[in-house]
Amino acid sequence: MSTKRESPTSTTLQQESELMERELPISTGTDDYHPLEGMSPKMQRFIHLYMTGQYTLNKLSQLLEVHPNTMSNWIKRADVKEAIQDMQDATHQLVSVQLKTLTNKAVNRLHDLMDSPIDGVAFQAVKDVLDRGGHKSKQEIKIDKTITTVEERMRELINNTIDAEYTEGDDDE
Repeated sequence: MSTKRESPTSTTLQQESELMERELPISTGTDDYHPLEGMSPKMQRFIHLYMTGQYTLNKLSQLLEVHPNTMSNWIKRADVKEAIQDMQDATHQLVSVQLKTLTNKAVNRLHDLMDSPIDGVAFQAVKDVLDRGGHKSKQEIKIDKTITTVEERMRELINNTIDAEYTEGDDDE
């Protein structure tokens, strides 16, 4: 008996059907505006599934039982574009707030690591703080070297050879 294992991100037909049957919230929060308000349930479902990034337009058309050309037309609609942009902006704001919270937590953890009894851990924590604070150590070696091209070197050799021959010819006279 062999069972096929699925990746954690893939969904079965049954899971997709259950996803399709779930109710979509039209409004989140206290504000009166929601980007999906006034759209058909299929279009709302399309936008939600499209936003996950897990489905191609062809797969979405199969899931929603809509012709692929309809999907393409929906994507081109101004209200759909605006709804997707609004939802992406809201997601971005949410992620930004969460990252700021994590930043404070990370700074506090780094502060605790600086007091570590293990010298290597404390050293690395101090080094990370200094590096990120713009005090990263630099290794610089200054080299002053003039580089001459092959042509310049050849001209120099030719001039020295001509000068040497001219000087030897002057002595013979």
